[in-house]
Amino acid sequence: MLKRTQSAPPPPVELDATLPKDVSDVVLKCLATDPAKRYQTAGELLSDLDILAAQYGVAASSIAMSAIRPGSGAGRPALSTALSTFQLPKPEPAPPSPPRLRMMADSVAWKWIAAALAVLVIAIAGTVAWMKVSGKANTGPVAPMTVMIADFNNHTGDPVFSGTLESTLKLALEGASFISAYDRTRMRDLGLKAISGTLDETKAQEIAASQGLNVVVSGSLDRRGADYQLSARAVQTVTGKVLTTADATAPNKDQVLFAVSKLGTAIRKALGDATSESAQRLSMETLSAASLEAVHEYAAGLDAQSAGKFEETLQRCSRAVDLDPNFGMAYTVMASASRNLGRLQDAEKYIREALKHIDHMTERERYRTRAYLYLLSGDQQKCVDEYGALLQRYPSDTGAHNNMAACLLKVHNVPKALEEMRLAVALLPKRAMYHGNLAMTSAYSGDSQAAAREAAEARKLGFAHAALYLAYASLLEDRPAQAAEAYSELAKTEPTDGGVGLGDLAVYEGRFSEAVNIFEKGAAADMSGNKPDPDAAATKFWALANVQVLRGQKGPALAAAKRALELSHAFQTRFVAAQVYVALGEAAKARELAAGLSSELEIEPQAYAKLIEGEAALKAGDGRGAVQLFTEANNLLDTWIGRFDLGRAYLEIGAFPEADSEFDRCIKRRGEALALFLDLPTYGYFPPVYYYQGRAREGMKSAGFAESYKKYLSIRGKAGEDPLLAEVRRRIPQ
Repeated sequence: MLKRTQSAPPPPVELDATLPKDVSDVVLKCLATDPAKRYQTAGELLSDLDILAAQYGVAASSIAMSAIRPGSGAGRPALSTALSTFQLPKPEPAPPSPPRLRMMADSVAWKWIAAALAVLVIAIAGTVAWMKVSGKANTGPVAPMTVMIADFNNHTGDPVFSGTLESTLKLALEGASFISAYDRTRMRDLGLKAISGTLDETKAQEIAASQGLNVVVSGSLDRRGADYQLSARAVQTVTGKVLTTADATAPNKDQVLFAVSKLGTAIRKALGDATSESAQRLSMETLSAASLEAVHEYAAGLDAQSAGKFEETLQRCSRAVDLDPNFGMAYTVMASASRNLGRLQDAEKYIREALKHIDHMTERERYRTRAYLYLLSGDQQKCVDEYGALLQRYPSDTGAHNNMAACLLKVHNVPKALEEMRLAVALLPKRAMYHGNLAMTSAYSGDSQAAAREAAEARKLGFAHAALYLAYASLLEDRPAQAAEAYSELAKTEPTDGGVGLGDLAVYEGRFSEAVNIFEKGAAADMSGNKPDPDAAATKFWALANVQVLRGQKGPALAAAKRALELSHAFQTRFVAAQVYVALGEAAKARELAAGLSSELEIEPQAYAKLIEGEAALKAGDGRGAVQLFTEANNLLDTWIGRFDLGRAYLEIGAFPEADSEFDRCIKRRGEALALFLDLPTYGYFPPVYYYQGRAREGMKSAGFAESYKKYLSIRGKAGEDPLLAEVRRRIPQ
């Protein structure tokens, strides 16, 4: 092999006198030791082969293709990705050649050429491999990577370093777009309990293995005279292979954070980051220059938050900003803790304070802070935009994918939300909540099989609400009995949610009296005890008001709507109460609620305000005005209930094809009816679609219009309580 790389091979014609000289020259050029004397492109080689083909009457290009096409041949593995980019245009089939020419194609000349081409392919593969090993290949995007950071072994005895080193290293590692890092303060993000005691390397590896994280980083801090010596290593979780080790020295205590950022730079490079060291250090400059004591308090605040100790979180982070008033990330954590304590005004105050110091954050934290502001304010479109920008830069950020999906659902972009949740699950395959969220989103998209599969996985991983999404999957498959079992299972651990599910299922099947009983008892339970839950009770009261409308009970319906509004000002409470007022002829009250919804900044309540105005117009007999208002609402926010209302308006004015189109759309989007407000079950709203579809198709004189009526009867006919049943049966031809 050494001789081959240093001297040219003998001409093939000297080894086989029967070989034509021009063929020998082509082979020799393929094997030239001087790269400048070889063919510089595949096109040059094919050009010479085509000349030989014309001279000897064979389809040379097809032979060349079979020799150099990656992965050709049964059972043959494809070549590396880099090599497989050498794709040549597929030639047109050559006309069949006479027997003599086919024999020529199998002759020794073409065997020499095939051999030369094989050597050429091997040379290309070797060059690509060498480029990869030597680092001279073009670097493309690195696959997303998840990293678990163990507690550093702090041998200095100085408690100020405890938690400080890990939180700083986490931020340094997450400067790489493909890394998401987790330390002891982020156990809740993995769906795990807070760590008690030390998170040593062994425990970190166990957690990483159970959660599907890729790499574990551990380290230590020692004193060497006046210096501080830091060391770290990164280990592959599955194999235990040491990927890299790194060391850094700080000449004094104040330089330790800068030394940690140097460790992060070395580890990032070893994991595949191509960002220059100077750029990495610049991105960490503001944090590494922060007060060591302030970073310590910030890290302690994160640890407290992970344990659900939100008051302590506020105290610790407050100390951090006292020590370093520019420490913006501490304000962000204070906003989160305040929100968890239900202090929404404080949460907004702290997040806006964080924005004043955004120039002292890492780039990723700047994105997160702005996105969190929009989450708090309810500006869902801005939330989508900000998380979208974050993920464009940091595609491995699992929390961003999850939160992006939540914001997308709020603007009713279910397909895109589904994409984001799939990415989150792919990055953290053992995160129970992510599987639960994917089950929920799959159900909203109408994919019952995916919903059932992900809900089962979430339940296996211990997700409390998994049964809710199993119920959704069963309803999408028209299996209400199985849905009832799932809701009953949920009610054992989550009485409020399970109770609403069972009540809604009773509404769906037309068991209205039973639904009334469930909602009344549930609301009473919510308001009893030491900690009444008015929001939960309000949900049951507006659901109760709706079912009383279906029963034709005006007094009880109005009373339930009034009670719901007394307990909650949430937009869904006001919207359903307004619907009830419209249905029962209380248009003035409905319009008052619509005015309040219309004045809000967010798009969703504005869209619901338009729907109320449209329903009032429809109730007053103004079908065309209703069509316009419902269309405007759907242009603001395309909701299932908006499409349902638009279909009813078209039906009112005799536009039967348009009505049928809207009801068809409602059936295709039936998953969205499972939870109209993306929280608790509302599938009782769905069956009337079949009644209205039957009327639209009857109006079009469709031969099969009765099938829609029969479908409605199959759902609600057995209970026998629905006042609509008599009309539906009358419309079916006997």
